[in-house]
Amino acid sequence: MDPIVWALGFAIAIPVLAWAFRRLGKEADDEHVPFMAVLAAGIFVAQMLNFPVIGGTTGHLIGAALASALLGPIAAMAILTVVILIQSLFFGDGGITALGLNLLNMAVIAPLASSLVYRFSREEVRRTAIFAASWISVFLAALATATELSVSYLVSGGLYGVAPLVSFPAMLGYNAVIGVGEGIITVGIWTFVSRVAPEITAMKKPAAGEAAQ
Repeated sequence: MDPIVWALGFAIAIPVLAWAFRRLGKEADDEHVPFMAVLAAGIFVAQMLNFPVIGGTTGHLIGAALASALLGPIAAMAILTVVILIQSLFFGDGGITALGLNLLNMAVIAPLASSLVYRFSREEVRRTAIFAASWISVFLAALATATELSVSYLVSGGLYGVAPLVSFPAMLGYNAVIGVGEGIITVGIWTFVSRVAPEITAMKKPAAGEAAQ
């Protein structure tokens, strides 16, 4: 990535995530913490399964929609931030300079996008909404990545990034398929959890105007 682009990723992601952590600290109950830790561990393992795409980039499951559906977007942003930080700092997955963009794409865009879809769904179409939220979260994160790769290529004269004619079809094509897999997995896990431990899905307080489950 061009230095201007990855620096911009930090500049956008850090203030948004700092706000999310402050709000989570005020709103989270003690009962949330153990489940957040378990969910973070599961998402961490799922994200470690990478599928090479182009130019050093990869496609993989995100888990943002699942975290948002179970605990809400603020907790999801915190969970994804911790997962991505551990991957980058301890496993070298993504690297340091790309950290801001990875946080922006997967810990900000993906949870917020999936939450918007899920939030306004009715109970009778809940599973369909969760599937759609999962697919959209993956696709929009991929779209953001393709845009960042393309901008890097253009502003650097081809020194960094990937040409738009390559980055957009490759990233969006692969991740459109990955999004289907994520949707199926997310719906399956959410359905299982809601049946065997409904008190967990009840942890997320309904947003204003959203009917309680």
